[in-house]
Amino acid sequence: MRPRGDHRKMRRLLTPRFLIAMSMTIAVMMIAADATVAAELAIPSRKPPADFSLQKGPPNCARWTDECVNCTRGATAGEAPVCSNIGFACQPKAIRCLTPEASQKK
Repeated sequence: MRPRGDHRKMRRLLTPRFLIAMSMTIAVMMIAADATVAAELAIPSRKPPADFSLQKGPPNCARWTDECVNCTRGATAGEAPVCSNIGFACQPKAIRCLTPEASQKK
């Protein structure tokens, strides 16, 4: 003969509140399993533009940036450009001119 308490325990486990909580837990676990698979996708690396380097800069430009590094040409001809350091979490964009060389000489 079974003890009487087993039947009552089984009834407590099959309440609607328990079944809803259990199905929600299983759904969250399934969604989390799908998210880990999506995180393993390969992301292609970005290629820098082939036209000119950031340190050399665009022609006829006194100041330029790629949104991570800012560079400036020296006032005298032949002087190397001066560039800031890049931030550790920066995502470079296309190089753009901030100040044309002609406007800096005025």
